[in-house]
Amino acid sequence: MLSQTLCTSFKAQVLLGVHDFRAVGGDTFKLALYTATATLGADTTQYTSTGEVVGGNYPAGGIALSNLGVVTDTAGWQGVTSFGNATFSNVTLTARGALIYNTTPSAADADGVALVNPAVCVLDFGEDKAISASNFVVQFPANAGNTAIIRIT
Repeated sequence: MLSQTLCTSFKAQVLLGVHDFRAVGGDTFKLALYTATATLGADTTQYTSTGEVVGGNYPAGGIALSNLGVVTDTAGWQGVTSFGNATFSNVTLTARGALIYNTTPSAADADGVALVNPAVCVLDFGEDKAISASNFVVQFPANAGNTAIIRIT
């Protein structure tokens, strides 16, 4: 089961300065695709291969995202960020959702434990999405106050 959510561990890590969402010089974030058998939600703390899509030209661990940087939305009193659309080229797969995770964390967690591929958020596509020998595109919303994929209020 997939639950659309920001991961709880991510919320604490933001306060610790673990994630750098700058468009230039920031951390590398990846998008991994998952089947309906995956169990991902608020309690997901890091990337896992359990339930991840396999085969059909899909790269294990997913693909790197293009970070659009951080925007301050003073009207909505929030900081936001989003990514450019992610294209998995020439794949055959069925995906129910995805996990955004950081491959280059710059710190440890609150307990001093080194972070490895910490989770940011889980995406639920609402239904299985299938494609055969074609491009699978995950479209991200605009990097603005009411639309960005990550909004901290």
